[in-house]
Parts: sequence; structure tokens; C-alpha cells
Amino acid sequence: MSIRMIFVVLAALIAVSLAANLRTSEAVSTCKISEYVLALQDDCGFISIHGLWPDPEDSCTNCTSEQFSESKLSSTTLSDMKKYWPTCQSSNTNDDFWSHEWSKHGTCTGMTQDAYFSQAISLYQKYKSKCTTDCYVCLTPTYGYEGVNVC
Repeated sequence: MSIRMIFVVLAALIAVSLAANLRTSEAVSTCKISEYVLALQDDCGFISIHGLWPDPEDSCTNCTSEQFSESKLSSTTLSDMKKYWPTCQSSNTNDDFWSHEWSKHGTCTGMTQDAYFSQAISLYQKYKSKCTTDCYVCLTPTYGYEGVNVC
């Protein structure tokens, strides 16, 4: 096989690979979030995180079936979750609560588990002073503040 033929074959393989990656990127980008709701609760004796809830469009195809696992979290994120995102129900464990929040809300964000939970903690630290009891902090798709209990 000539060197020219090898380059032609390599160029074709690269083009096919780029096209496949573009299709994958298009599928991932089809999940548009119209807003986020940071749900805060006063059930633990202090304002804590209930969840970060995206509002994806009906056409969202970016949801995964990935199971929650503490092993996918950084030690900082896990430590902060224990502090700011505990379960307030004695019948559940933190893992049960976090697993529910991940499977119901986090899997459609396009984020990793660590990114999803650490983003919620960052938003909590930024906006918790807006709430003195249970509340919903309404946010734009880029996490800009829209108001409390107006979403």
C-alpha cells in the first residue's frame, strides 16, 4: 500500500470519527434546561438543601440511568453534603436521600455526580440567606438569581 493510500485511509477514518463525535455532541446538547430550582428546607433545625431541580424541556434526551455512588464524589463534596444536605427524616439515610435526588433530578443535567452536588452546594452557600424557612430559589439556566418562591 502506498503512502498516499495510507493518508487517504487515515483521513477517511478521522472524518468518520469526527462525524460520530459531532452526532454525540448534538444528542447531549439537545437537553435544554429552562430554569433551575434550588429547594431549601428547614426540617433539620437549620436551612439545608433539599435539592437542585432542573426544569428540562420535554425533548430532553440527556438523562442517564447512572446510579448514585459516593465513590464518584470528591472528599470535599461528600463532606459538604454531610454538612449542608443531610436527610432530615429518621427513616432514611443520607445515601437514600442523595440517591433519590440524583436519580430524579441530577441525571438530566448533563453533569457528573460530583459537579451536580457541588454546584448545588455552591448555590446554597450563595443564596441560603434569602430563606428563613422552606423556600424555592429560582435560577436561570446559567444559575442567575430570579427570585424566591416565584418559579
